[in-house]
Amino acid sequence: MPDPSPGPDDVVVSVDACGLCGSDVHSVQNGQCAPGQILGHEFSGRIVALGAGVTGWSEGQAVAASPLGSCGKCRICARGLAFRCPVAPNIGINAQGAYAQYVAVPARQLVALPPELPLELGSHAEPLSVGSQAVKLSGAGPGDPVLVYGVGPIGLYSIMALRLAGAGPIVAAGRSAGRRQAAADVGADVVIDTREISVEEYATQSGTRFAAVLECSAAPGAFTEALAVLEPGGTCVEVALTPEVASLPLFGMLSEGLHIAGACAFSDDTYRESVAHIAAGRVPVERLVSERVTLDDTPSALKRLQTPGSLVRIVSRPWG
Repeated sequence: MPDPSPGPDDVVVSVDACGLCGSDVHSVQNGQCAPGQILGHEFSGRIVALGAGVTGWSEGQAVAASPLGSCGKCRICARGLAFRCPVAPNIGINAQGAYAQYVAVPARQLVALPPELPLELGSHAEPLSVGSQAVKLSGAGPGDPVLVYGVGPIGLYSIMALRLAGAGPIVAAGRSAGRRQAAADVGADVVIDTREISVEEYATQSGTRFAAVLECSAAPGAFTEALAVLEPGGTCVEVALTPEVASLPLFGMLSEGLHIAGACAFSDDTYRESVAHIAAGRVPVERLVSERVTLDDTPSALKRLQTPGSLVRIVSRPWG
């Protein structure tokens, strides 16, 4: 593919690091990406070219870049749902992405990184924002018991976001031994192996009901099980991209005053907050990196993540 040129309101970023996201893994696995589409949307790097209309940025500047396009004017954007804007494309989804050495980015989607911050850390801002947006939708705050169902990368970033919100105790539930260990490393108070005990059994045995459940697993039946362990007035946030058509126990939802929310992507404000948290060292995002691979090895890494085992996060480094 030819190197991109900046449009009037764009910059070109030399990609330092791009995280391999589960949505990309599934896109490849399910044959959903079109030929010629460059994936990759969790990235950071340096500006190497400026569009004619771009001001306030300079070549060589270190940046994290939100992949989410937004016109900033429509009703959907006003609700903070930039990823659903009907006119602005999203990088790595319906615009060319960052599994590449260079990527074109609208200047409005950039957030500056401190010069002293390792550039790679900026690539964690996107998945941290997904977890943070889910936490906001859950309403979880200080002293609230929360279950994170699923300890893949988004579940792990959600645990860090819950720590920032002061929630706790935080219970993490998953199958992978490596990822369960990562959950403990980044702030879960209790970690359970769902191969040995279900979350319903844990809730019964421990006498725990949760103010919120973040369902990050996409496991069959997980959504229904999550509703069953909420306390009255609790909130279930479905974060995992799941094709499941789940049954909804309406009587229980009504009689218990339960809330249900769907979380996908994040707002511009949440992305800027995530960059600030990373820059200030408030979240141990570097603990999640299992491997760093070159562009040549990125396709095989996406396939390996279909059965991740103990792998948590793989980062593509385009310049080797």
